[in-house]
Amino acid sequence: MLEHAVDIRREIVIAADADAVWGIVADAARQAEWFPGMVSSSVDGEIRTVTTAVGGFLLEEILDVDHDARRFEYRITGPIHLEHHRGRITVLDDPDGARVVYEQEMEPKSLVYVLNAAIGDALDGLRDLVLDGRTSRSYVAAVDPVSGRRTETGS
Repeated sequence: MLEHAVDIRREIVIAADADAVWGIVADAARQAEWFPGMVSSSVDGEIRTVTTAVGGFLLEEILDVDHDARRFEYRITGPIHLEHHRGRITVLDDPDGARVVYEQEMEPKSLVYVLNAAIGDALDGLRDLVLDGRTSRSYVAAVDPVSGRRTETGS
């Protein structure tokens, strides 16, 4: 559950099966495929590392992946300092497919404006990936060290 008032709440309806959409959202290593500005994302235990297009990175703690409720929760842990952060992505059944709700709570509030726009872009990116297989413009598929081929996910 979210601990504080929700600062950002964006949603989108995607004309696709909710379980198929959830399969992408629940796979934490695939976030860079649909979240613009991310080059890659990988998971080691409960920690997701996201490399950004500007050469930085974010560390995130995966708090919960609830397959029954189709809910993914995480928090940014560094290297930027946030007094508080918690994000939640929920995939719901909708008469027109899947309703994806992306919520965030954060301190300081000065980041709300920036992240609100980014989350809107991310939901559009998720729709594009689900419906057309099109990845985010910054995404770079990982290279398999044995075959030298690019993999399908950012893991």
